[in-house]
Parts: sequence; C-alpha cells; structure tokens
Amino acid sequence: MSVTVILLGMVTFMTGVSLEGYGNSRDKVVTSREAKQALDAITRDFQAMVSRRDGNDYEWLHAQLEPKIATALGGPTDKRISNACRVIFFTGAPDRYDGDITGGSGDVSAVSYRLVYRDQISGTAATSVGAFPTFTLYRHLVDPDDTFTNVLGQSNLTSPVSPAVNQFTDALDFTAENVLAENIYELSMTFIVEYTNASGVTKLERVTIGSTAGAQYSSFRMKGNGIVAAGGTNAALLGDGQLVGVEISITVLSDKGLVMTQKGGMTRGDIINEYGYHYTNLISVPRP
Repeated sequence: MSVTVILLGMVTFMTGVSLEGYGNSRDKVVTSREAKQALDAITRDFQAMVSRRDGNDYEWLHAQLEPKIATALGGPTDKRISNACRVIFFTGAPDRYDGDITGGSGDVSAVSYRLVYRDQISGTAATSVGAFPTFTLYRHLVDPDDTFTNVLGQSNLTSPVSPAVNQFTDALDFTAENVLAENIYELSMTFIVEYTNASGVTKLERVTIGSTAGAQYSSFRMKGNGIVAAGGTNAALLGDGQLVGVEISITVLSDKGLVMTQKGGMTRGDIINEYGYHYTNLISVPRP
C-alpha cells in the first residue's frame, strides 16, 4: 500500500506538471496567433502607406494616445490599458475594395487602429463596456470612394470640416466587423523620423506615442507641409523630417490573464509578467 501511494503521488505530480506545461504552451500558441494577426495587418497597411509632401496643410497620418483609455473603456480599475496608440492614415491595402474594383473615384483607403476594453458580443453601445468585455483591437478600413469624398484633403483626420462626414467616430470604429484581435493589452507605436539638426547632421528620432513625460510624445501628425509632433525633447526639430519607419509593439494576455484583470489580488505589472506575451515588428514605410 505504501508503494502504491508513493507511485500514485508521483503519477499525480507528473500529470500536474504535464498539464501545466500543456496549458502554458497552449496560452503561448493562442497569444502568438492573436499577435500575428494584429501585426500582419498593421504591417501590410503601413507597407502600402500613401502620403504626399506637396506643401499643403492636408493630414496624411494622425497618431495620438487613445482618448478612451482614460475612461471605463480603458479597462477595470487599476488594471487599465497603460498605453494604446490611436492611429489613422492612408493605405493601398489589398482588401480595400472588398471585392468590387469597378467604377468609383477613389483608389486608396483610410484606415484606423484603436485598442479599447469593451463587449463586442451583446451589441452594447459604442461608448459602453458591456457585460462580456475583453481588450479588443479594432481595424476600421474605409471604402476608397468614402475616403475620397470624406477623408482626403482634411487638416485633421479626427475632426473633418464640412462637407466631409467623420468616418472615424466611436460608433463606426467599434463594430463587430472591425474586430481584428482580442486580449491585446497594449499597443505601442514608435515613429522613426529622419531629420537634420541645427549643425547639419542627419539623425534619427524615435517618436514614441505615450505619456508626455520624458522623451515620449503625446501626438504625431504627418502633413503635406511637414511633421507636427507634440511633447518630446526634439519635437521642434522634426518639422522638415521624413518618416522612414514604424515600430509596433503589442502585449497579448492569455485567457487566464484576462480573468485576472477582472479580479483582485494581482497588480497590473504582475499580470503582465505572469500572463503577458510581448511581440514587436519594425516596418519600413514608403517615403512621400
């Protein structure tokens, strides 16, 4: 009986270890799939980015801190998304025509990416969290004709002037058809700008959208007459610079991590360390 008890204990222990290893492997596979889906879409859109440098005041790229992360759509109390970049730009994305390439006047699309915490199952209002929320990354691709009519030629892509119709409202962005990936806990973007300093030396500046503290920037806008950046120590030097690349960093939570964001007992940092997986991709973008 003693030998049997010992053997059963060993089998139970090894089974537990095997199940834990299987669970960790499964979590990593699931999160890597979500990360790949998100990074692949963002990469394709930036690689096909369209912009002009012709002296006009039109905005071709608009990036800022996602304003909704300061509200309930940022996540549970003390577990809120700490960093999410809202970005809008123009792209010749392969799926921009949605299967119909005949007629029309537009040949590029406007696209936005937004990360918020809300329920996409029960049809809750765009500004509501809902009963079954998760951290969701949305990709809103605007039809080329609508882009041509309502988005191109605006000095601020988030606040178009009449007669344009705003294509990037919460109600239009946060829809089921725009869901790209779930369990995304952070979306960081760093824009790499080539510029010439006062001494005539060409340098690269990493413009990370985040808190205005330190070297981070609160917004980055690329217009036809130059770059407009807010915050950051070198913002004033970037006006005549060129965007040459974008670094995308995301943090994906496992399902266990998502559950822990809804419970007490763990800090946000502990959740990321225990259940978070980080992925990064560096993208070269076409110059205007």
